[in-house]
Amino acid sequence: MIIRHNRSFKDGGVLIVALVTCVILGITLGSYLSLVYNQSLSVTRAQAWNAALVVAEAGVEEAMAHLNSGVGTNNLAINSWISLGGGVYEKTNYIGDSYSVVDIKLRPAVTNINPVIVATAYVPGPISRPKITRTVKIDTKPKSVSGIPGGMVVTTSVDLKGNLINIDSFNSSDPNFSTDSLYDPKKTNDKAGVTTMSSGTNAINIGNAEVRGTVHTAPGGKITFGPSGGVGDSQWINNGNHGVQDGHFADDAVFSVPDAKLPGNKLWLQPIPGKYKVNGVTYKYVLNNVAAWKLSNLDGSVYVSSPDVILYVSDSVNLANKGDQVHIAAGGSISMYVGAPSVTLSGQGVINDSGVAKSFSYYGLPTNTKFTLGANASFTGTIYAPQCDFTLGGGGNNAYDYAGSCIVKSVIMNGHFKFHYDEALEETPAVSGYVAIAWDEL
Repeated sequence: MIIRHNRSFKDGGVLIVALVTCVILGITLGSYLSLVYNQSLSVTRAQAWNAALVVAEAGVEEAMAHLNSGVGTNNLAINSWISLGGGVYEKTNYIGDSYSVVDIKLRPAVTNINPVIVATAYVPGPISRPKITRTVKIDTKPKSVSGIPGGMVVTTSVDLKGNLINIDSFNSSDPNFSTDSLYDPKKTNDKAGVTTMSSGTNAINIGNAEVRGTVHTAPGGKITFGPSGGVGDSQWINNGNHGVQDGHFADDAVFSVPDAKLPGNKLWLQPIPGKYKVNGVTYKYVLNNVAAWKLSNLDGSVYVSSPDVILYVSDSVNLANKGDQVHIAAGGSISMYVGAPSVTLSGQGVINDSGVAKSFSYYGLPTNTKFTLGANASFTGTIYAPQCDFTLGGGGNNAYDYAGSCIVKSVIMNGHFKFHYDEALEETPAVSGYVAIAWDEL
């Protein structure tokens, strides 16, 4: 007898099981591949997200470097920065396939009195997806040389050996202590400072000077007096007291003063000499703020016609001839960097039409070791020359005024000079530039 077995049912069941198994394996493999893909996508996106912040911060660093390069905020449209108008200056920086668009915003684009930086980064998205963007905003404030008081500051000694020397203060930004921003002997204040980093027994010789303010030396430093010298507030001095009033001397001057240096990222151009007539006066040079100017020898009159003018004099300053001067027009200002070993100004060496110290800033580079303000030479401005011995004085019986501040190596005051510290300079950085004070991601 022949028995037949029907295997079709069993074979079909095996096929179904095999198909189901393949489907499960396919789904599992697909899920795994999808998981790997999404994980890779997530990792790549996270890397791009982090890279975007780096690119944005690189843009911020570019903007800070521009602000701290010595350019004025009225002249930011240089070094590949462009003006978009309304107080906005912009630059695009490329880093490989990524880039950032950086804006420096001033009034009226922002309400802040100081520059605001906004940097937006664009980096390639993962697997050809759209670019990833991140935007950061930085608020700034003017930087200053930390810890350095205002007024007369030296690294070695102060010798006030002239007759009837008076040191006091005023405030060109406060009408209570100035008239039309100018020093007014009827509106003086007693916030002047005479400070030395010396700890010597002769760190400061007050002589017969009257200092309406405070005196500071390094720890252990001593001050000496003549029979009529005094340091204190206005009432104490006006009452005829001599010596030092309680609370007006401290040996707490512990800080350092960095050397002056040239602003970076400058294309220095030489001004063209000529015979330029301005208001009937002939000048050898007329300077504006379209470039940073450089002269090896300043040997003739200069007319400063614009704000934020920069002049570098590398070798010598010779304003000895009658009428030679640096004349700053009202509304103009100049930062003058000097490498000449010795500079002497006398007569009308610097004419500051605004009468405000902020309009003339003198920076003595390390090679500038002597500055003399001679007879018949009133002066309004600031001097920052840490390697420079500074002498004020000359003959005659007239009194001459120095209005502003100075940071130098040493000071000798002769003659009848009056030193008036402008308290408004506390709001002005000793070296131009800004620091970040707030960081936000938009």
